[in-house]
Amino acid sequence: MAEKEINILGAGISGLACGIFLRKNGHAVNIYEKKSNVGMRFNNDWQTLENWSDDMDVLKQIESYGLDISFEYEPINYLYFHFGKKNKLLHEKNAAYLVCRGKEKGCLDTDLLKQARNLGVNVYFNSKMVDNIHINATGPKKVSILAKGITFSTKSADCYHMALGEKIAKGYYSYLLIRNGHGTIATVFGPKYSKKANEFMENTINQFSDYIDIKELLDGKKFGGYGCFEIKENLHDKNGALLIGEAGGFQDYFWGFGMRYAIRTAYLAARSIMNNESYEELIKANITAQMKHSFRKRVIFESLGKLSYPILYYFKTTKHIFQDSANL
Repeated sequence: MAEKEINILGAGISGLACGIFLRKNGHAVNIYEKKSNVGMRFNNDWQTLENWSDDMDVLKQIESYGLDISFEYEPINYLYFHFGKKNKLLHEKNAAYLVCRGKEKGCLDTDLLKQARNLGVNVYFNSKMVDNIHINATGPKKVSILAKGITFSTKSADCYHMALGEKIAKGYYSYLLIRNGHGTIATVFGPKYSKKANEFMENTINQFSDYIDIKELLDGKKFGGYGCFEIKENLHDKNGALLIGEAGGFQDYFWGFGMRYAIRTAYLAARSIMNNESYEELIKANITAQMKHSFRKRVIFESLGKLSYPILYYFKTTKHIFQDSANL
């Protein structure tokens, strides 16, 4: 294939993944990032690459696209699921994969940067180039979901916890993830409850106090984050560039997970360029139905109010919790 130069705006995981896919298929690729490094939105915090929205294992799926999956990850095979003082241990092999997000060695972001550069992708930091951009991967433009948390060093054992409740994370959930002495505790909630962020965080810490030494949190690093969900008909920005990842609103609206969408939309955008296919049609065929399903689940969850929490809690398996929650 004759080389065609492609310019990408944004060096998040969607922009880097798209650059990798295009470069592997014969295109010259330039990625322009306004910040000084990758992963600057994150704080070396644990996040989960979900494995329930598709029949194919997510690692096999992204590997089939051409991404090297040698980056650091840890399968999550069990999860403590909390509602109030009750909790249950759920087992599901490879229910999700734990990855670290940020600019440090071992993070998913830095690994994708290394992959891209090893292939010959040009990545320019501290750059605000806006002309002749083909792919827009600049991250969320609206706020649909908020997060507040702390990353911390700990002597506590590895564990994975998730909790529901109006006092800890109204509308969404709180979580505690610990692996190899590195912990992340956070609350996730809707933007209309932003004034309660500190209250949610305090209650989340109390919720998980049996599993951590609260004193360790005092030396931790506080962080905040946000995400965007939006089902768009037009997937081009005002300059005609294809919108991928959260720049296009690609996120699960019910649970708030977005990394799988980021990589899938990166692949579909690259494919549309490589094969001269319609990006909108590829998204409709592969993504839109899942996003609409997550929106329906969100509407049902919110319409049930307080009743939604105990109903969701009493599902018996991880797959039920994540896949069948539309049947509330």
